[in-house]
Amino acid sequence: MITVSSSSPSFVAANHFAPSRSATKSASSRYFRTSSKPFDLDKLYSKYVHLTNDAIQKDSEDYGKFENGNKMSINDFQRYLDVNHPDKSVNFMRDMFSRMERLVTDSFRSVAKKIDSNRVSNSFEIFGYDFMIDEDFQVVLIEANTNPSLEICCPLMSRIVPELLDNSFRIALDPLY
Repeated sequence: MITVSSSSPSFVAANHFAPSRSATKSASSRYFRTSSKPFDLDKLYSKYVHLTNDAIQKDSEDYGKFENGNKMSINDFQRYLDVNHPDKSVNFMRDMFSRMERLVTDSFRSVAKKIDSNRVSNSFEIFGYDFMIDEDFQVVLIEANTNPSLEICCPLMSRIVPELLDNSFRIALDPLY
């Protein structure tokens, strides 16, 4: 069983001007939020064990104890998998990232016909996607957020957020100029 209670948020820029360029193909905008307390099914009452939202975790006395800002990069998570689950030969990019991309793409396709193209021309949005990875390393989409947190609370986020914004503006604005 994975002892890190985590969700894996990712950011996606939806470019309404050029929809084919919407989904980001970069893993760099993905990271893992971790809990301040070890995962324990016997402690269902503890929000610090099961909910990884920053709004909740930042109030824990153990916030940042295990990972800076309770955030983990993809490389750090892969190292965790390699050290703690070597017998499983799990590769995040091969086994989980591709599933996340499919889920994001499916979510866009599921609402594509409902988007009024007259109201969204020359615009874009940034969505935050939250996933869970279960003990069998299966990826589950939890939610898509229309107002994802872009708070820079640790060095990892200070790299990810500006890169996300730069890439989003490049995808949305470069075709116009």
